[in-house]
Amino acid sequence: MRILADYHTHSTFSKWYHARHTIDQMAQKAEELGLKELAITDHGPKHYLFGISKNQIDKAKKQVEEANKKYNVNVLFGIEANLIGADGSIDLSDEEISKLDLLLVGYHKATKTDFVKPFRKRKNYSPQQIKTNTQAYVNAVNKYNIKIITHLNEYIPVDVKTVAEACAKRGTIIELNRKHIKFSATDAQALIESGVDMVISSDAHDKNKIAVAGRVADFIKTNNIPLERIKNVDNILNLKK
Repeated sequence: MRILADYHTHSTFSKWYHARHTIDQMAQKAEELGLKELAITDHGPKHYLFGISKNQIDKAKKQVEEANKKYNVNVLFGIEANLIGADGSIDLSDEEISKLDLLLVGYHKATKTDFVKPFRKRKNYSPQQIKTNTQAYVNAVNKYNIKIITHLNEYIPVDVKTVAEACAKRGTIIELNRKHIKFSATDAQALIESGVDMVISSDAHDKNKIAVAGRVADFIKTNNIPLERIKNVDNILNLKK
């Protein structure tokens, strides 16, 4: 199984040295690896530790455009926006979203929301809170043109089946994240039965982690995830608008 595209990576535009390499360095490495596509998807601005500054979005986009001219890899400009509202709201405006090639959305603990307290331990979530978490994702999927949901079920637990079915209806992809994969065997079956498409994401914060599958390879094999449903391995999917 060879990864042909990596749609979730970070650059030095994620603040406080959260990622080690520039957009140019990430693109150069992707070319060396023989990737077809690479998405640069730094954290949304409401991530109070590592979020990209709003006034840096245009600069990052320009660097992606410059990388496309230099390297034989299709470099996409995206942002991993933060889920911040029970109504599905995220931390990007419509104008900012219009500048992206693809929009990723996930929940991060270092982000203030109106539906869950940050840094709460997973074991402290009530059934009602899990239902609220789930509906927040569903609302976001229905509200925005989201290409990929990142590390679902990691920082806040959700009903994976419900979210996966909503994603399948909207054509939103669920990632299998190298670092943050929190799916049980039951969740894996729900992903399969929902019909949702998936991608393997490195979530690389270092150029040497680009296109690394890690534990995801074992997850796919153990749970018999059909490879034809994983859209960045043997059958490449161009996610650009």
